[in-house]
Amino acid sequence: MVQKKTCAVVCLLAAACALVLGVVAMGAAVTLTFEFTDLDPHAGQTMFLRVVDAATFAEVARLRVPEIPAGAFQIDISPLETGASYQVDYFIDGNGNGAYDAPPTDEARRFFLSDVQASGAINVVHDATLTDIDWPPFIDGVVSPGEYRHTMTDPVTGISVFWQNGATVLHVGLVSPGTGWVGIGFDPDVRMQGADILIAAVVDGVLTIQDQFGVAQTFHSPDAQQNVIQAAGTETGGATTVEFSLFLASGDPSDKPLLPGQTVAVILAMQQSDDSLTVRHTARTTTSITLDGGT
Repeated sequence: MVQKKTCAVVCLLAAACALVLGVVAMGAAVTLTFEFTDLDPHAGQTMFLRVVDAATFAEVARLRVPEIPAGAFQIDISPLETGASYQVDYFIDGNGNGAYDAPPTDEARRFFLSDVQASGAINVVHDATLTDIDWPPFIDGVVSPGEYRHTMTDPVTGISVFWQNGATVLHVGLVSPGTGWVGIGFDPDVRMQGADILIAAVVDGVLTIQDQFGVAQTFHSPDAQQNVIQAAGTETGGATTVEFSLFLASGDPSDKPLLPGQTVAVILAMQQSDDSLTVRHTARTTTSITLDGGT
């Protein structure tokens, strides 16, 4: 049976100064108020912040504060889940280019919240401790210019591949010049055999994505365990865009482990107009990508 995963982006309740990008609702409603202080030198600069589930690595909230209003201000993040733990990353855009640059160009910090039990205020201390948070792409089904560190367009299939990884998670964007399914397979042994395959389609605005495995040279089937962390997709102008994130090494024997810095053979395939994940491809090729060393 085809297993479907739908990624929905819904509204995030935030302070009036914040431009909301998205949040994924997870469970019992908990609101945390992040109280920032001692930011007077950064008044007028832009802040970006994201909240990640520490257990699943799924991003549950992301927002942009266009202009830090004063030395002290607060942001409300909701809904978060009772009993969950979170990683919080934020950076202040020091050079005003609208993108993340590792410290000291941008001031970047990371902190953790363990076993959240109730709504309340979190005092965010602004000190000299900086961390390279390796800001990742936003998995929303739209690939923005410069969003990923790496990109290539395959001349055989016409698929554009975007990718970026850290030490544990790989983020991928695929833009196919068709309205059918699009797929990518990592590290095949022979043809499709042994490849960790992600295949996806967007139907009426809803994304279907499957984690599959190449069980033979010309045959692949869905994994018993689906290991996509997050995914989103859109279809517009006769093209299909799919974004997803997954662990470099999920521990699933049906997933090929990948290593930071590795050059990986990849299969690219697309269907021009059919969304059925079992219909034969229109175009297919094999190429390679090189992963980041990881931080």
